[in-house]
Amino acid sequence: MIEELIRIEYGVFQWDGHEYQIDLSVSRGECIGLFADDHVTSGSACHGIFDGTSLLKQGKAFVCGTRVRAQRFHEWIGRNCMLIDRNQFLSKELTVWDFIFALGKTHTSEELKEASRRDSAEEARTLRKRMGIGVQPQDKLSSLSMLEYYRLAVYKAWVVEAEIVILDRVTEILRQKDLHVFMECVQILLEQGTAVILLDLDEKFMFRYASRIDIIRDRALCFRLHPEEYGRKLYEILGWESAGGTELKGDVHREESGKRVLSVSNLVFEGLQPMSFELCSGEIGFTKDENYRTGSRIRSCFLEKEGWIAGEFGLGDVYYESAEVPGLLGTEIGLQVQLPDRRGGLLFDNMTALENLSTYLVPKAGKRIFRKAISENIMQEVSGWFSREELRKPVSEWPMHKRLMLTYYRWYFVNPKLLICLFPFAGQEAVHHELITRLLVLCARRGMAVWIVSSGIDAICEATDNKEFLRRLRYLD
Repeated sequence: MIEELIRIEYGVFQWDGHEYQIDLSVSRGECIGLFADDHVTSGSACHGIFDGTSLLKQGKAFVCGTRVRAQRFHEWIGRNCMLIDRNQFLSKELTVWDFIFALGKTHTSEELKEASRRDSAEEARTLRKRMGIGVQPQDKLSSLSMLEYYRLAVYKAWVVEAEIVILDRVTEILRQKDLHVFMECVQILLEQGTAVILLDLDEKFMFRYASRIDIIRDRALCFRLHPEEYGRKLYEILGWESAGGTELKGDVHREESGKRVLSVSNLVFEGLQPMSFELCSGEIGFTKDENYRTGSRIRSCFLEKEGWIAGEFGLGDVYYESAEVPGLLGTEIGLQVQLPDRRGGLLFDNMTALENLSTYLVPKAGKRIFRKAISENIMQEVSGWFSREELRKPVSEWPMHKRLMLTYYRWYFVNPKLLICLFPFAGQEAVHHELITRLLVLCARRGMAVWIVSSGIDAICEATDNKEFLRRLRYLD
């Protein structure tokens, strides 16, 4: 008989001022998926159940078969669940020892002593070898690859004896071949009785590993699918078929074909190999980034003013110093880093789309701005993409695929010379990949040079029918 870990019946959770009706049932050795129709709201609320920010207000709570009060339920979650994401990986100071023993579940000296004992046991050495973990306690987390970090996180879950492990959208971070290696490590935890919950947007990943998928829709758990129901049933429930077929209409400005836009010569960022390439107007260039280091360095260069070490960076015939590059953002250069399915990940959630577009046009327009004229201009330009009614609604009320379109339309409207897209396909449902390729092509048609930095694009190229995207795409590695 499978031993139950937690169960919530008729549960009402409160998160960010809203109520969510979510029933939970998690047993030992079980791998289940939680799929939300909107990760800005429902997805974040599910995440909050396990990080302590979504509070149980009503319903029956059970821990290991025994009914408990809400407070006891949250205490058990806090001590026995472990969220695996890449937040700690971003630290430049933490060591492997800090990550395993100083952060998370070792709250007391006794717990630390027990974790240290498990780490030094023969079983742990065998486990590390089986997982392919060869890092040392004094190694900095920032020196590890993403795969090494995630395997280490699974090992930590074993060391601290986590009962439930939550994988928060690992498909955004790990490349496909690394996902398989990582999930083999996760399988070891499952074999030993640890439960695993997948919070993700990649339905193929869910189909492969989850023995059950619970679907949250309209702030309520309304469907529970088993493997024989995977596939089309899920798409029908979430309404993806119509989202994938979104039409993009409107005038497309003529591109200046063949004009050189970006010139990079021996450009060196810390910890990366030199980059040298040229990108012309209308081209879509692709740089492979398997451990997020290239994307992280580029993002830091533009948003945190951490420049390159050596080399040349030119737009057109003008070459810039690294300190000058952040000043080009929003005018000459666009940086697409939004995650439209996350709270705070898309422009300004509480502003209308019209207000967002007006705000992003300010750097291009300069100081002499006539708000009414700009708004009317936007209304006319945007008619092929969105309705006037949509533009007057807060972005947080838009469906996922419309928010995704808005992130690209902002650059289509501003029309920078260079559009840099960091991991545009990561974490997006496969049904939206085709939409993204069409959006990238429209930006390229406008005359921009599009530079994609991502972990891989081969599978998307194999699946797409967008011949124009394939024709414009050029590998820069």
